[in-house]
Amino acid sequence: MMKPLEGINVVELATTISGPMCARILAEWGANVIKVESMNGDAWRLQGGTSMSPTTEKANPHFDMANINKRFVSLNLRTEKGKEAMFRLIAKADVFVTNYRVKALEGIGLAYDQLKIKYPGLIHATALGYGADGPDKDRPGYDYTAFYTRSGILRDLAPVDGPPLMAVAGLGDDSVAIDLAGGIAAALYKRSKTGEGEKVETSLYQAAVYAMTYGMLNAFNGRIYPRDRYDCSHAGSNSYQCSDGEWIYLAVIDYRRYPELCEVMKHPELAIDPRFSTQTKYYENKVELTRIFEEIIKEHDVPYWHNILTEHDLPHEIVRHFKDVPNDPQAQENYYTYFHEYEDGTRTVFTNSPVRFASVDPKTIPCKTSGPIGCDTEAVLKEYGYSDDEVKAMYMAKDIR
Repeated sequence: MMKPLEGINVVELATTISGPMCARILAEWGANVIKVESMNGDAWRLQGGTSMSPTTEKANPHFDMANINKRFVSLNLRTEKGKEAMFRLIAKADVFVTNYRVKALEGIGLAYDQLKIKYPGLIHATALGYGADGPDKDRPGYDYTAFYTRSGILRDLAPVDGPPLMAVAGLGDDSVAIDLAGGIAAALYKRSKTGEGEKVETSLYQAAVYAMTYGMLNAFNGRIYPRDRYDCSHAGSNSYQCSDGEWIYLAVIDYRRYPELCEVMKHPELAIDPRFSTQTKYYENKVELTRIFEEIIKEHDVPYWHNILTEHDLPHEIVRHFKDVPNDPQAQENYYTYFHEYEDGTRTVFTNSPVRFASVDPKTIPCKTSGPIGCDTEAVLKEYGYSDDEVKAMYMAKDIR
């Protein structure tokens, strides 16, 4: 069965996570992706230690997470021959994915306005930091800054009396990656109808603004952030600590199920308590009820509450840790996560992209990890018409690696 993007050629000129992860998603959907690195390689190859991810001669899961199923070419874009090779790749590409800043692209002739006339069918897809316009359009952007910090996430989702949130790298980048991949798919559809290429762009800041839509809407209308746990929407939608020190999250949103929740908690009297017996009172007295629920729920451990709430089909979830997710049966059964062992025995967990197609069996998605910088340069250039002698001369002249 044909995969959705089978036959689509993608050239990636990107570093760190957002652009590379977008191209990795396209590869998972069937595209042929060639990643172009500088002569020194993507700096992300060297960042494994920051995440406690093992890095050996053969294994680099920190880098591979965003670079599975690509071919790796290293070109010197400061030389004429290196640039010529880049443009030969672009000439046969359907999609060009980058997260280089616009000024840097302009310096090597790869900005959208420089390519659109010569390659009218090309989809030019860019992941930016702060956006294409405005006073900060040329600032360097990372998910810690443009996504988490500028949007309010770092401060307003933190504990009310604590410091800003300790963020995890990649959330902003991965959000941009799937946003950009969706935009590319739409642009490819347009091209199939019109023959015209398209400029597709998003930014870390835009992804955060969109993701925090309701936080901003609430703040605009007067809600104060950060919030403590008693400034909840109502007591049926909050987290509670159990007797074993772990937490559950109640999500009993529908007030009509409040009496049933009281029965499950073995406190049916709360359903007729005049402080909570109407929906209006239930909302008005949320602090009192939250404190009551706290005392009830801490009488038993997480398995007790999970089992009894599940029996009654009352919406809730165990508050998990990151370490729990790789082995979560739900994640495994749906192939959201899978395990991979490198040839040197290094074992890691990888994720699949957050979209499934009937034509892409997640069990059969390949896991081609990276090799050394430029490991596919020679093979790719020969595919694109370079002779053995030309390739040899380019290696000698340091046009390629």
